[in-house]
Amino acid sequence: MVKEYTAENVRNVAFLGHSGSGKSTFAESLLFRHKHIERMGRTEDGNLVSDYDAEEVKRRMSINATLLPVETKNIKVNVLDCPGSRDFISETFSCLRVADGVVIFVDAGSGVQVGAELALEWAEERNLPVAIFVNKLDKENTDFAKTIEELNNVLGKKCVPLSWPIGKDKSLVGVVEILDPNNTEDKDGKKIEVPADLLAHVASLRDQVVESAAEGDDTLMEKFFSEGALTDEEIARGLEESFAERRFIPVFAGSALLNIGIRPFMDFMEASFPNPLQMPGLEGVNGTGPKVFPVKPNEPFSAFVFKTLSDDFTGRLTFFKVISGSLLPAAPMKNVTRDKEEKVAHVLTLRGKKQEEVAKINAGDIGVVAKLTLTGTNDTLCDPKLNVKFNPTLFPQRTSVMAIHAKSSQDEDKIGIGLHALIEQDPTLHVERDAECHQTLLSGMGEQHLEVAVGRLKAKTKVDLAMDVPKIRYRETITKKAEGMYRHKKQSGGRGQFAEVHMRLAPHKDADYEFKWSVFGGAIPTNYQSAVDKGCHMAMEKGILAGYRVVGVHADCFDGKYHDVDSSDMAFQIASSQAFKQIALQSGPIILEPICTVTTIVPESYMGDVMGDVSQRRGHIAGTESVNSKSVVKAMIPEAEMVSYAQNLRSMTGGRGTFERAFSHYEPVPHEIQAKIVETAKKEHVAEEE
Repeated sequence: MVKEYTAENVRNVAFLGHSGSGKSTFAESLLFRHKHIERMGRTEDGNLVSDYDAEEVKRRMSINATLLPVETKNIKVNVLDCPGSRDFISETFSCLRVADGVVIFVDAGSGVQVGAELALEWAEERNLPVAIFVNKLDKENTDFAKTIEELNNVLGKKCVPLSWPIGKDKSLVGVVEILDPNNTEDKDGKKIEVPADLLAHVASLRDQVVESAAEGDDTLMEKFFSEGALTDEEIARGLEESFAERRFIPVFAGSALLNIGIRPFMDFMEASFPNPLQMPGLEGVNGTGPKVFPVKPNEPFSAFVFKTLSDDFTGRLTFFKVISGSLLPAAPMKNVTRDKEEKVAHVLTLRGKKQEEVAKINAGDIGVVAKLTLTGTNDTLCDPKLNVKFNPTLFPQRTSVMAIHAKSSQDEDKIGIGLHALIEQDPTLHVERDAECHQTLLSGMGEQHLEVAVGRLKAKTKVDLAMDVPKIRYRETITKKAEGMYRHKKQSGGRGQFAEVHMRLAPHKDADYEFKWSVFGGAIPTNYQSAVDKGCHMAMEKGILAGYRVVGVHADCFDGKYHDVDSSDMAFQIASSQAFKQIALQSGPIILEPICTVTTIVPESYMGDVMGDVSQRRGHIAGTESVNSKSVVKAMIPEAEMVSYAQNLRSMTGGRGTFERAFSHYEPVPHEIQAKIVETAKKEHVAEEE
């Protein structure tokens, strides 16, 4: 059974960075170094502890956030290895909610990429201290000094190296610890001498580190300037305080693949990253209203569920952080969010996919329970006597949507159960049935996000699936007044069918539909009024030009004829429907398209590109403003032109742009586009009949 830890000895650290920066390889190196695994896996071989999901192995990238506890002496570091792709941002945001510090990984060969910029932005939004590990210094053409300079310029923060590489590229042999050069090791852990040509540089760097440690503490700063030195204890205390208060960002050098620079960084995580007791806590509500709940070991149990995972062998796995008290097996527990009781048989910790039982999980620590039947992501679990509910993690708006369907109609029913399991695991996925367009719509955070979801759905249901661009919910309307009549007469032996309807149609700007009954003198008995009205509805649903729902029409039935024997509700519905369609064709029918309000946020240097892209999409700019050194562009864009917007924005801005959209209104489509829509509808109608 795994050892239990108290909050003072726990570090909850999120690993962030651009995709491919080596987060998972670094975590693998940590596990290997501390004997949690017997050999290191490789991304290329698809055998990393962190990336075990079938889609991760297939794509050679992290998709899920993975819990990887690393135990060193009396300290437990809960590594939360997060995906680098923004498409899987829900995994990252969920982990940041329970993390007490962040490590950003930078590929020395690629420089400071957008993933590092976003990671810093997200950490700062949550007031989390940040350290940086510059990885892959064994690659060709890397330059740690230039990377430090780039970090300072791009991130706009004081980035101070606490280690420095010995050698470069293929000749990288180790790193110098700036504060303890005598403790320099090679990749095998053997002590090595600091090269003579580095000694002066290391001494200069030490002064920078000591200055960073003294900043913010008047006593230390005064001593540093008067005496020019601080004791090791004062430096350690100053660094811890400055790091926690985010006055500087410590930077470490190394190569995770070669196990270089790992120990100095791990030592820093143990010594200087805050434990859960040193952090503010989680926002939530109780009987007295909103408040922040700090980690408290000696109070009744409460925990926040930040992640749910569906496992084919063990079922649902629920990941949580204990905020107060401890969770023991078989202890009474309530899901406050759903107001239901839950039962816990075993308390676990996970290292990748390997489960290990724990006697209990204490406040500040992260644990897992299996087979909770009701609990999902963002739920609050607590002692039945406790009245507390933690706020849910907020996720960005979904940006991509695709229609999915089984290639065989016989398999459609199998998809539903699989989709439900996917949504339980990933709250940024959403499924809805579009009854109007007869499509199942799957929306998420990006094209890759949806591709992975569909891949998992195929594997789970064993159903061959296809993805299509969603159909646009066009509307049809009329632009001028017209009137006419239609006589429905059918005689086939026995009782026949007869109804004659005279009708006027006119545009209606204030309502989708309005019906008026102006028949006088008994030309049509009033008991057929509802049938005529229903016939108009039937015609409006079938459309005028391309089969789309008709809106904005005032219909006035002013005359007609009936037969005592052959007239019926059905006859008048048919006559009314045909009258409406024929008259509508004389009323200047047009097609309307949905228009979206699109708010795009980009660095100021990309504003011109975004505005040009909006124009190419038949959109127009509604306004611009500058907020926190970023440009906010508000535009109106037809929904039909939004299909590739997310992908293009990402390509255009290098992933630095974000956007949100919402339906605004309908507008007439240009004549040439209307002609194409009508032609497409005719072809689809012919195909359906065949």
